[in-house]
Amino acid sequence: MVRAGIIGFGYMGHFHLEKARCFPNVKVVSVYDTAEEKRKEAQAQGLVACRTLEEFLSSGIDLAVVATPNQWHCAYAQAAMRAGIHVVCEKPAALSVKEMEQVAACTKETGKFFTAHQQRRWDPDFRAVCEVVRNGSIGRVTTIESRVMGERGVCFGWRADPAAGGGMLYDWGVHLVDQMLVLFAGHKVTSVYARTLSVLTPAVDDFFEVMMFFDNGVCARVSVGTFALQKLPRWYVFGDRGSMRLDGFSGTVGGVSRIRGEVEGFDSVVGQKCLGPSRTMAPLRPEQVEQVALPQQENMELAFWENLVQAAEGAGTPIVTTGQLLRQLQVVEAAFLSAGKNEVVKTLI
Repeated sequence: MVRAGIIGFGYMGHFHLEKARCFPNVKVVSVYDTAEEKRKEAQAQGLVACRTLEEFLSSGIDLAVVATPNQWHCAYAQAAMRAGIHVVCEKPAALSVKEMEQVAACTKETGKFFTAHQQRRWDPDFRAVCEVVRNGSIGRVTTIESRVMGERGVCFGWRADPAAGGGMLYDWGVHLVDQMLVLFAGHKVTSVYARTLSVLTPAVDDFFEVMMFFDNGVCARVSVGTFALQKLPRWYVFGDRGSMRLDGFSGTVGGVSRIRGEVEGFDSVVGQKCLGPSRTMAPLRPEQVEQVALPQQENMELAFWENLVQAAEGAGTPIVTTGQLLRQLQVVEAAFLSAGKNEVVKTLI
């Protein structure tokens, strides 16, 4: 039985409680939160509500879930590991490369693992993109776009506070960057260019776009905005033989189109009456384009937690490693630097 405790019993603290309860071999026993209201909520769930961190760390748990505002992740994670407790932390794992290096050093010092909740590696839309990119069905990929756009226009609560590590690059950005690093694992990021804006949330970025250039020639663009009332695709992938588009997170809305093998570019517009705006932009005839079914994805909603529980039981290791999290934060730091200087930042990440 894995005995778990939760630090920070807000929205994500409740989320992790529900996920843990999906596993008969996991028991959440304690919660630490500085707010009395949240401690009462924990008691209503049958949990031990701890008033101090020390009380929480001595509550007999094997695994601590850090679900606090971002600025506390590093300190709470290290405190738990030094108390002999494994840690899973909400993203971002830390607010800087320096903090992440401290966490990584603490794992080696204590022998306890640290991982972060980068569960979007198992999202069906991302796995569909991975399959199409890796199987070569649209040829050599040159550019891939990933975006998440909302409508409400503001960052809520502590996410609007720079002191708490607020803003969209730390919130959604770490997910989208992580997905690109997983998709192109084994390839270095050679440069980063980024732009951040505070459109309707004055103190933090509520819009960003980051371009990552990999050593295999791929440009990966990730962007997030909180005020977009007309929708763009969740994913768009450009290959030299076709394209892929996905709308939303289901991985089922969109399509894959590729040119038939015997057609080379736009070599057959002679005699074609409807050329569109120009000969260069003339559409292909239907028989020249092949529609490919989107790859079907199984439900892997609990995959992150399945791996986490195995690691806590000593039957495996976390898939999301400290080395990967360090690399992710190196890209994020390069993006902030690029946005601040309005210039491309050369890297070898």
